[in-house]
Amino acid sequence: MLSRILLASMILLGASAPAMAQDRMAPNAQLFSGPNYTGRSLTIMRETPIIQASWAPRSIRMGGGSSWEVCEQRYFRGRCTVLSGSSTNLMQQLGISGIGSIRPAPGGPVTLPGIPPGGGGGGQSLKGMAAEFFPAPEYRGRRIDSCNSQGGSAACVAREADTFCKSIGYVRAKNSAAETVSGRIMLADVLCSRWN
Repeated sequence: MLSRILLASMILLGASAPAMAQDRMAPNAQLFSGPNYTGRSLTIMRETPIIQASWAPRSIRMGGGSSWEVCEQRYFRGRCTVLSGSSTNLMQQLGISGIGSIRPAPGGPVTLPGIPPGGGGGGQSLKGMAAEFFPAPEYRGRRIDSCNSQGGSAACVAREADTFCKSIGYVRAKNSAAETVSGRIMLADVLCSRWN
């Protein structure tokens, strides 16, 4: 009986070793052709304006505690998102169909002076124990354009809010809205939560 328990423990440790080893490595992003880190893979260690793969990445695993900016098109064009954690399904979780270019996020998630990482980066906010409310979310000191090409649809605004919350260390957005400012649709009233 004891030998079966030891064998089962060794198998579990062996299966988790590659993921644990990758987290201790230099900052990197591993792209996969399938969801849930399956299929062919490509490891990125530096800014890559053109992903040289014959397949579209469908999931991404971060290593070395890194954050990366991923863009749907080559040369950092199209919809770009800062990821501070892995994604098992880019389309389902972030609403992007693949990655055309990728680069390390400058300084990782944005934070405001005097507010600890894991919250506060993104403009003025009201922070609680497990949630944070942003009436006018920001990225690098600027309001966030939200779904202008799609007319500010509710589904698109919800995806943008989730992406924003994930970029600053939360699990998801529980609430979001859109506000028109000078003819542009901006993300507004976002409530980021540490729980699903």
